[in-house]
Amino acid sequence: GTEYLRLQEAFDDINAGNLQGEIILQIIDDCNETGTAVIYPSGYLGNSYYSSITIYPTGSGYTISGSINGPLVELNGAANIIFDGRVNQSGNADLIISNTNTGTSASTIQFSESANNNIVQYCIVKGSGTGSSTGVIFFSTASSGNGNDDNTIDNNFITGNTTDRPVNSLYSAGTSGSENSGNVISNNKFYNFLNTGLESSGIYLSSYTTSITVSGNSFYESSSLVPTASTDWYFIRVNNTSGTGFSISGNFIGGNTSSCGGTAFTKSNEYDNVFWGIFINAGTGTASSLQDN
Repeated sequence: GTEYLRLQEAFDDINAGNLQGEIILQIIDDCNETGTAVIYPSGYLGNSYYSSITIYPTGSGYTISGSINGPLVELNGAANIIFDGRVNQSGNADLIISNTNTGTSASTIQFSESANNNIVQYCIVKGSGTGSSTGVIFFSTASSGNGNDDNTIDNNFITGNTTDRPVNSLYSAGTSGSENSGNVISNNKFYNFLNTGLESSGIYLSSYTTSITVSGNSFYESSSLVPTASTDWYFIRVNNTSGTGFSISGNFIGGNTSSCGGTAFTKSNEYDNVFWGIFINAGTGTASSLQDN
């Protein structure tokens, strides 16, 4: 098969119609991305044709990385894309997908323009974006279609890059009439994710986001957090009066490892900080549920 130095090159070939059908992209070495790797829907400009695209590593420790003040990977209207971070699709999370840029537009994986039925699973997803309206994983807007719907974020490790931490680890803000809906955020480990000097969130479900499932996730810091400002921190934040039907259940908040394990979540006392475990300001239509977190 064809070998590419970067994921961006492989996606460009798919968008041009040079790879078709049920496509498998194997990561066989580190990929240093110099621009956003964008995949468009099948049929893009009348050229591309694919039924699904599966991306997974064939060895341990591989990284898809770059420094881009924008998305590192963008699913722009794409469907049936699977990122599986397990080596040969078996075992534990291994593939690292990392955007080291600290800009206000930086994200690592972005869903846009009604991307739907995609899966990101068993990856280690890192980001450092400082924008209040973006995230390491970012469900963005759509100029047409139903919105970014029915995507699954499951069994990933989601974190910052060493000392550069994001403002939002996962952020969703859609478009009126094209709301982001039906997305599932499950069984992920959000760790070492709070920005020490800026208001930040683990999961932030903002405007035009509805019917989202948040279940089985862990939120923790591996060591005592040292703030650099008196700011608020949110673990799960729903601030969206237009959205309904949120299901938040079985999440673990605290500890220094997953499932509230190890020692207690602590912070130093240099500054006064407000912690919000679960903050909900949602619509009054279809009931949202909050259980056993």
